[in-house]
Amino acid sequence: MTPFITEPEFCPNQSCRFHDRDVAAAQKWYVLHGRFYTQCRGWIQRFRCNDCGTSCSTQTFSVHYWTHYTNDLAWLLQYLYTCGGLRQTARMAGVTHRVLQNRFRRLARNALAVMDTALEQLELPEDLAMDGFESYTRSHYHPNNITHLTGSESQFIYAAVHTLFRRKGSMSAAQRNRRSIIDRVWRPPTSVGEDCAVVLSDLAPAIDAACASREDVTLHTDEHIAYPGAVSSSYLLRERLLEGTLVHAQTSSKSPRTTANPLFPVNYVDRQMRKNLAEYVRKTVRQGREVNSQMERMAIFMVLHNFATPHRISDHAHTARCRTHAQHVDLVNKRVIRLLRRMTSHRHVYTHTVSAQMWIRRIWLHLHHTPPIIARRKNRGEVRPGGLGPAALPRYLMA
Repeated sequence: MTPFITEPEFCPNQSCRFHDRDVAAAQKWYVLHGRFYTQCRGWIQRFRCNDCGTSCSTQTFSVHYWTHYTNDLAWLLQYLYTCGGLRQTARMAGVTHRVLQNRFRRLARNALAVMDTALEQLELPEDLAMDGFESYTRSHYHPNNITHLTGSESQFIYAAVHTLFRRKGSMSAAQRNRRSIIDRVWRPPTSVGEDCAVVLSDLAPAIDAACASREDVTLHTDEHIAYPGAVSSSYLLRERLLEGTLVHAQTSSKSPRTTANPLFPVNYVDRQMRKNLAEYVRKTVRQGREVNSQMERMAIFMVLHNFATPHRISDHAHTARCRTHAQHVDLVNKRVIRLLRRMTSHRHVYTHTVSAQMWIRRIWLHLHHTPPIIARRKNRGEVRPGGLGPAALPRYLMA
């Protein structure tokens, strides 16, 4: 039997009233429904819902649901956060890289559940900084921009979104020809401004409430031409800008990147990404090849950065003595602690998310667009799918 799960927490049927955790916790909604034996985990207990008749087992609520091998996910988290590549980590774990990719998908959804709970009733106590981290997906012909909103004092990452764009900068004649072939068959589906508007709209209610309770809130960005339009695209933020309670302060990206720079929080997060995630190391040979997988790893990074990394490095040998970024902004409560403890053991479902943040939905449901694989054939582009869409994922990851 699954050692850390002895009874079901809710009915897995989304149409059943006992799918709600609070309703299921209030009464005895299930009966024992036999058991079965597996070579991997021994005897597994089954249950049946008294209301809708749906059956489940202890494995239904485990992060190892639909697996035949129990990986050490706590070790896997640490290895990902210390710049381990996917195939390198797979060799260390003694499994294939596809197994680890599947486990990262499970961990990413648990990480998104932590972020969803932390942001459910967010009371913004600080100013914000927003900027994009530039990298690439698969090749330099598909550069990307990961825009993230970060707390000015806590360096807590509140949201992140991915944007693809065309290759820019100086190119040789052969490279320009290659880009023209790609342009004939594929163009980035969204712009930086549209995706920035997504993360700002997600946090607009919290920013609006902060503007109402404080004298003013400042959003720091660089001088990118897309940012003013993205801020004004939200009705709540536009009204606050007109009132003067929300200030959009722009700083040149050429200014010295010191702690006195208002963009220091996003520059600090960019450095952490360069240092801790293998696919973002400069001149790396371990680049991301699929956008949704990149953002799943980004979700895991966000939780480890926000809830497990000290806000400031000290000489303490045990980091438990140090305040984390989340503690600095007072976003750690009993529910968040419970989810953090269950991150490597239990399975969380999308139907239990409550904050309705679009950036979370995009990562969980694989809604980011991945550029296709374009093979050059006699000066023409042969297009093949480059990533996994929602229909290609198992149902237990999408539920």
